[in-house]
Parts: sequence; C-alpha cells; structure tokens
Amino acid sequence: MLLAVLLFIAVTQMTSAYLLTQQQWTGIRVTATPADTLLIKSISANSPASGKLAAGETLLGLQVDGKLLQIKPLLNGYAPLSPATFAQRADFYQQQQTLHQAFTQNAQVTFVTTTGKTVSLTPAARTPVTAIPAVFWLLCLANMISPLVGALVWTYRPYQKASLFLLLHSLLYYVFAVSGAGVIATEFYMEPGALRQNLLLQATGINFAATLILVILCDLPKPLVRGLWLFWLVMGFTALSTANYHYGWFETPGHIFYIQYPFLYVIVLGIIALQMHHTRRQPVERASLHVLAAAFMLPNAIIIALHVFPILLGKPPIVGNISALLLFNLMAIGLGVGILRYRLFAIEFWWLKSMLWIVGGLLVAGIDVALMTLLQLRGDYVLAMSVIIAGFLYFPLRQWLLDKIIPMERQNLSDFLPALSSNLGNALSKETFEQRWQESLQQRFLPLHIEKLSSTVTTTHLSDNGLHLDVPSLGKQHAWRLTGKQRAARLFNKTDVKHTESLLTVARMASNASETRQQVILEERRRIMHDLHDSVGAKLLTLSHKLPDATHREDVRQALITLRETVRLSQQASPTKLVDNIADWRAEIAGRAEAAAVRLRWRQDERLNACQLCPRKILQLSQILREAVSNALKHAEPETLEVGLALSSNKLHLIVTNDGKISPPERWQAGTGVNGIRHRVAALGGEVGFYSSDPPQSRITVHIVVPLQA
Repeated sequence: MLLAVLLFIAVTQMTSAYLLTQQQWTGIRVTATPADTLLIKSISANSPASGKLAAGETLLGLQVDGKLLQIKPLLNGYAPLSPATFAQRADFYQQQQTLHQAFTQNAQVTFVTTTGKTVSLTPAARTPVTAIPAVFWLLCLANMISPLVGALVWTYRPYQKASLFLLLHSLLYYVFAVSGAGVIATEFYMEPGALRQNLLLQATGINFAATLILVILCDLPKPLVRGLWLFWLVMGFTALSTANYHYGWFETPGHIFYIQYPFLYVIVLGIIALQMHHTRRQPVERASLHVLAAAFMLPNAIIIALHVFPILLGKPPIVGNISALLLFNLMAIGLGVGILRYRLFAIEFWWLKSMLWIVGGLLVAGIDVALMTLLQLRGDYVLAMSVIIAGFLYFPLRQWLLDKIIPMERQNLSDFLPALSSNLGNALSKETFEQRWQESLQQRFLPLHIEKLSSTVTTTHLSDNGLHLDVPSLGKQHAWRLTGKQRAARLFNKTDVKHTESLLTVARMASNASETRQQVILEERRRIMHDLHDSVGAKLLTLSHKLPDATHREDVRQALITLRETVRLSQQASPTKLVDNIADWRAEIAGRAEAAAVRLRWRQDERLNACQLCPRKILQLSQILREAVSNALKHAEPETLEVGLALSSNKLHLIVTNDGKISPPERWQAGTGVNGIRHRVAALGGEVGFYSSDPPQSRITVHIVVPLQA
C-alpha cells in the first residue's frame, strides 16, 4: 500500500508539474499591492523579461490595442473558488480568457509600469521545469504528509473501516492540494479550459475529503451507525453537490461553494457531541475522540474563521491559499493518531490547552471583526480594544474551565501531601501502612477500580494507553493496579507517574521510620517484660509453693499463667493464627475443669482456622475467656461447662455456659470479674450479654461478640 501511495503522489505531482510547463513563461514573479498594482518580486535569469524589467518596479498592466488591461486578479493571491454566484464565476473565467488572448494573439506582450515605462517581450511557449516556483514544490512536499499518514494508518489497521476512510480522505485531499498548488504557481493567468478542470479537481478533492471526516467520526471511537449506508449516502450527496458547482444547475443562497462548510462544521460538532455521550466512562475511547475532535476543529476553525467567513462576507480572506493548504496537514496527523491511538495518555491535557488556544484566538478575531463592522473604527484601535475585551472575558473563563474540568491535573503535589500525612499518621503496622497507601491512591486519583496484583513492579508505569496505572506496594511484595482515572473520565499520564513515584518515596520513608520506632518500642517492651517475668514471676512461683490453701494456690497459678502469656504475646508484633491460641485456651480450660471435677464440652467453628488476630486482641480475648471460666467454676460449682467459638458476619462469637448454683444476672453484685469482662469487651469494640434459663435446666450463659477487624 505504501508503494502504491508513493506512486500516486509521484504521478499527481508530475502531472501537475507537466501542466505548469505547458504554460507561457515570462520569468516575472509579482505580488499585488494595496493600490491594485503589481510589484515585481523577482526576474528569473535567462527569462524573456531578464534585462528588461527589474525587481522593485511596479506594473500597471498590459497594453492591448492601445488600451490598458489590468492584470487582475492574480491566481497566486486569489481564491479561485471564491466567486459567490455563477455570474461572478463566469466573469472570473472571462477575465482569464481576456488575459489568455492578450498573451497569445500577438507575438509580443507589452507591460506598462507606474512610471509610464513600456516593455515589450516575447513569452516563452513553455515554462522550464527549473522555473517552476519553489512554492509549488514546497506545497507538494509538505502536503505529502496527508497521504503518507493515510498509508501508515492503513498499514497498521488494514481491516478497519476508519482506516480506509482516512486513506481515501488523504488521497482526495492531496488531489486538492496539488491542484491548488498548480494554480498558485501560475504566473499571470491560466487558460480557461484548464482552469475549469483544475477547479473541478479542487472541488472534488476538498468536498469528498471534508465529508469523509464526517464518516470517520461516525465510526470512531464508537460506531454510531451500522453498515456502509451512511458512507454511500454522504458520497452521493457530495457528488451531487460537486456536479452542481461545476455545471451550475442550482445556485445555493449565500455562496455557490463555501456556504456548505459552516453547516458541515456544525454537523460534525454534533457528531462529536454524540460520541462524547457514547464514550462516557471509557477513558481510552474518550482520549481517542479528543484527538479526532482536535484534528478536525483546530485547522478547520482557523480556516473557516479566517478564510471562509471573509469570502462569504465578500472580503479578501485573512488566511491565504498557501497557509490554508498547510493547515490541512494537521487534520491528517491528528486523525491518524486518533485511529492508531498512539500515546493517548499524552494527548488529553494538550487537547484541552489547544481548544482553549483556539477559543482565545477566535475570540480576539471575532471581537475585532465585530468592532470594525459595527463601529467602523481604525484597524489598530480595534485590535487593541479586541485584545483588552478578550482578556477580560477569556482569561477568567479559561481559569474557571481549567479548575472545573481538570482540578486534579492542576493540583500540585505539595497540595496532596497533608492528606497523605493524615492517612499515614496513625498507621502502626506494615499491613496498616499498606492499607493506608491504597486509600491514598484511591483519594488521589479516584480510580474506577483498584486491584491487587500478585506480580511485583519496581517502578510506577502506565499500561493500555494510560487506562491503567501500576504502582508498587510499600513492601515491594505485590503491586496495585488503578483502572480508570477520575471514575474512568480520564487517562493516567506521565505526570501521574512522576507524582506517584514521589508519593511512594514519602510513604516508604514514613513506613520505614514507623517500623524503626516500633522496633525500638518492641525491644524496650521485651526488656520490661523480661524483667517483670524474672522478678514478679519468680515471686509468684515461690508463693504458689508456700500457700497452704489450695484455692489460693490455684489463684496464684492462674496469675502466673496470665503473666507468662502477657509476656509472650507482648513480644510479638505480627498477627498470629487464632486457631493456635484457641488450642492453648482449650488445653488450659480442660486442665482447670478436670481439676474441679467439671465435665467440659467444647465447640469450635472450622472457619476460625483462617482467622488471624493481632497479639493485643489475642491477649484481651484470653483474659476475657479466662475470667468467664473462672466466674463459672468459682461461683456456680457446675457439673458441666460448655465453651463455644463461632464466626458470623466477620465477628467472633464466644459463648460460655454452665449449670450449677444459678442466680439471675440482675441479682449479681458487680465485682471485678464481671466489670473486667465488660471493660475488655468494650475496648475491643464488642458486646457482652449475661443470660439465665429457668429450671429444671437452669443455666447461665455469657455471650461475647467481638468484631475481628476492629
């Protein structure tokens, strides 16, 4: 395909260059002046005018049959498609016919200068290839961008309808551009028959290229219609419109050619609005649409405002033919990027800035034209007033739009640091730090979804064109994948990668500092607990051997067990399996029940095997269970003691039931045992209830519910 497109480019250029060589040649290059005269810019060496005229002289026109024939309009400074009516176009063709006769009816042509000087010369029958103006080759080469982009996109996406439409658009546009370059490169006139064919090629190329943009935007990023019926409908209408312009069947109001383009622009804007609606919550498609929309709106807004509108108002265009031809290249590049979706993550902010730039420029130009039309002021005064008015209107609006549309993009990294510090400030363990890091990412980017990846990443990076942002964890053991920035309204970009890396560094510094502090605290706690165990533990052990009363010895033994368990759990920092501690509880309670001649019934939920708790909570639960069992054995003198542990709704249910000497809970005297249970359960964020059942099977039940994640 690339070779075919290159061949098409070569044939098109050679054909246009060949037609230029068939024109007469004087070697004079001129430009129009405000006084409707022609200023000679240059004289080609070895040309018919060489040595007879000089650069800087001003021509009034041609002397034909003793009369002065003004050489106007010049094709290189006049838009040949600009006549508003068929009658004006006929006059334009007649002017070209008159000039053609003036150059061909006699062997010599006589030029008249503003100083009264007359110069007769014999034009060469053919234009040398070396004499073709450089602007022709410049436009041909510059506009090669369009078909080459079309070929590139087709090569990468050969089976996509939009790729075919873009290829057709680029080839047709190149026909328009090269035909226009041929007119611009013409010296004074073009033979009317050749000019008609040239304008037909221009009208065909630009009409079909423009309407193909509509078809592309109906297909990308989301197909708005099915099948090819819209393509054939638009192509048929465009062919009819082009034929009407060429043959002059029906004169459209306003302008026979340019009147269609403002309406086409509005229609395409409506299609873009529909695509905006269909691509909600789809950031990749939305970014692709931004590129496609910018590619359409940027060059066309300038061309319509500064080239088409002045022609529709009967005034010379502000942007000339050469600038208009070069601006159209931006369209092909943007459409290609949008279809290929190349580096879309770097497009979004640029797109908005470009749109604001267009609005600012058009606002100044619009105010300028309005003031000139309404107030009839001088141009320099009007320009100054336009800039001042636009400044007061545009800059506040621009600031408001930026803050409204992309507030997160405008937030400095330092603005988020207080929120990050607040999130990490009360974290103690590594697990808590990791959870707070995830919450900080959620708060910063508002992703549609965040998931934990089993694989690790060393640095933050983008994936899927910015749809995902992969972020390392603080502990480097896994990674977080954020999907859909700002609830899938935007794509992640390189700035997000840079900011996230900075936040990751700060979070890791805080985590490491906290871990160091926790290690120091843990070492000090171990030292204290070791001293406590050696001193108090030794005294309790001695006391247990000296006490004569068995009950007192049992109390001392329980105190010694509690002390040892406190020391053991206080030296642990990471969560432990609950089932391991349950085994210790069961062994301890079984020993106490056997010593008291009490039958023990133990029930345990198997789902507890997967639970892990921090040492502090394990210690509290141990003391709660120990106190509940002690109360039952000491006060009720039961025959049967039942202990049950169950898991429900992520809460631990601990149930201790006993028979024996039963009294209703409301008659109990508040002692240290019951109050201790209530206090410890409340510290864990749980609830405790004391219940009794009526005879003949009187029982007391202590039901404790503790959330596992509190």
